[in-house]
Amino acid sequence: MIYKILFKRENIPFFLFLVTCFFSRLNSKFYLIDILGQLSFQILICGTILFFIFLILKRFFVSMICILFCIFLTIDILSSCNRCNAFIEDKSQIHNKIRLMLFNVNHKNQIKDFEILLELILFEKPDIILFQEVSPQAQNKLKSLESFFHYKIGPNNPTSPFASIILSNYALKENKEVDDFAIVTSVIVNGMELKIIGYHLYPQFNQALFNLAIKQTNYLKNLVKNNNKNLILMGDLNMTPASKRFTNFLNETNLYTYMSYKNPTFTWPTFLPRYLGIQVDHVLFSKNFKMIEKKTTDYFESDHRPLIVDLAF
Repeated sequence: MIYKILFKRENIPFFLFLVTCFFSRLNSKFYLIDILGQLSFQILICGTILFFIFLILKRFFVSMICILFCIFLTIDILSSCNRCNAFIEDKSQIHNKIRLMLFNVNHKNQIKDFEILLELILFEKPDIILFQEVSPQAQNKLKSLESFFHYKIGPNNPTSPFASIILSNYALKENKEVDDFAIVTSVIVNGMELKIIGYHLYPQFNQALFNLAIKQTNYLKNLVKNNNKNLILMGDLNMTPASKRFTNFLNETNLYTYMSYKNPTFTWPTFLPRYLGIQVDHVLFSKNFKMIEKKTTDYFESDHRPLIVDLAF
């Protein structure tokens, strides 16, 4: 009976849902399976829609199987990321705070409407901004921000499409541009030294890029382990909190973050509604930090939304 149900032509969407649901929960070295893992939340949405469609069509057996898989997927997604709940519950207590902004500009973006970006930054008042994928044209526009942020680290003439720049209201020390993908620096905030790493992982659009991203990830793990005290890691990591690769990365680096599917902060792509996107831009941190607030804002010249995070420590 189950064989007949699965392989009837009208059940192809149902069969595809079951297959993608299963493979999305694997931590695979094959890039297509990894992509399914990054899209686990979207697969869950598709499965929920299928459940209602089959219910309307009065195909109750198929709809029940579908909802059971949705429940399994929901439980696995929510339980896998046990380091994604570092949120401060009592905001009435006095804490040291820092506001961070992360924005993947997109290396094709020349920031034509710079005034809109400037207005956004002045309104949000971040203490530290990490810009990624900064083109030479965008770099020229961003130079005018240095009158508001007196400290900077990053290439003066970026040649890589993955170039990063950090602007800060706090003095930067021990600055190190590790390569085109990594920046390591630290700031002193209320007498405490905070280590900051800005990093960009390759997008995993094919197997070759995925293999490079795995090498980058292993390098980043070592970089984090060597700088794991009062650490903040920011960047386009091209991983989503729903994936096993992301949760394994948090466990192996002993880092934390906060993720809410009730109030999602999906950063990519901007042409989709917020709830249908994915979060590939992250602020991760060591255990002495807690997240106060996390949000995205609109800026339509890039395919990424700026991410703004307030941390307490």
